[in-house]
Amino acid sequence: MRSVRSTCLSCLVLACTFSAIMAGCATSQAPLVVLEAKADHEFEYSRWQKASEYYGEIAQRDPSNGHAQFRYGVSLMRVGEFSKAEAPLLTAHALEPRNDEIVYALAEVMHQRGEDAKLFSMLRNRAHDNRSVTTWMVLVEYAQKLDDYDSALEAVRNACSMETGDNPEPYYRAAVLLARINQDDEAIRRLRQAYAIDPDHEQVNTLLLEYGEVPGPTLGLAPGR
Repeated sequence: MRSVRSTCLSCLVLACTFSAIMAGCATSQAPLVVLEAKADHEFEYSRWQKASEYYGEIAQRDPSNGHAQFRYGVSLMRVGEFSKAEAPLLTAHALEPRNDEIVYALAEVMHQRGEDAKLFSMLRNRAHDNRSVTTWMVLVEYAQKLDDYDSALEAVRNACSMETGDNPEPYYRAAVLLARINQDDEAIRRLRQAYAIDPDHEQVNTLLLEYGEVPGPTLGLAPGR
């Protein structure tokens, strides 16, 4: 009798334990839409650690969510977890290859990890493929951070060659770089190109006056390489 009672008690304990486990499994994971709303809220308020936890769970449960993968990588980057940030950003890039914002976040992670050769290659390829002035200018920024003026000048020349006559910034940045290496004649030429696009550009006008050039209707030069 004792054996039968003991067996029944054991079965009851196992049944209760199993029910508790199943109940726990049913309620342990919040719906993804709820998690994403929480993650986005934390991200918008720059609470990067908490955002990374939410986005990390979303990315694990739904690897095809490019939005979560990107923001997971950015959140990790913001808290200095650069090694961990690269994988979700690469996944986001594979999911959304046309998204420049992902590429620029990847560039920053590569720079922080000391992978500047890989960074330069990625940005050069993207700038060439997309004929992107913006991407060339991002490369200029990183080249300057590394005091690599050859790469910076190459990038800014390419930006100028692709610029369509609407944006004076590549020419202005080229002039600043050229001034640093004492190529004053070329710097003035770039300033005159910038002036033709935007005669009211304050920094361009300031540099022109420093070079002794007087702004006026005949000073501008056609944009391009």
